[in-house]
Amino acid sequence: MEKINIRKIKITDYNDIYLLNQELGYPYTIEKVKERIVYITKNTNDIILVAEKYNEVIGYIHGSPYELLYSDSLINILGFVVKEKFRNTGVGNELINAIECWAEKNGYTGIRLSSGITRLNAHSFYQRHGYICKKEQKNFIKVFQ
Repeated sequence: MEKINIRKIKITDYNDIYLLNQELGYPYTIEKVKERIVYITKNTNDIILVAEKYNEVIGYIHGSPYELLYSDSLINILGFVVKEKFRNTGVGNELINAIECWAEKNGYTGIRLSSGITRLNAHSFYQRHGYICKKEQKNFIKVFQ
């Protein structure tokens, strides 16, 4: 079995990322995915790691610095997905372990994330990795036209 390679995202990964986003239910265009990869990698301190197998990106995890006035610096997980046919094969473990190591090495004190209330398998995964549910909350957004 071929080893999983974890690496930083490249702009050329946009098609695989687009397909992974579709699995998450985000109908964002392929062109916009490519634009976002370019923008995020050039203009932010975010970390996006991908899992690669058979020369295909089969998962990614996206973390962003989370700076507050009432907490030490954390990484906020903004996106985390593994291609459906590779779930429960250790790919998610590799990705979350890699971002945790990166965060600790870069001076962050922990990781936070939000997960949809119905994503029970994801919740179990996070708990197995030592994450605790601190609170339940509603998520609000206002989109400008």
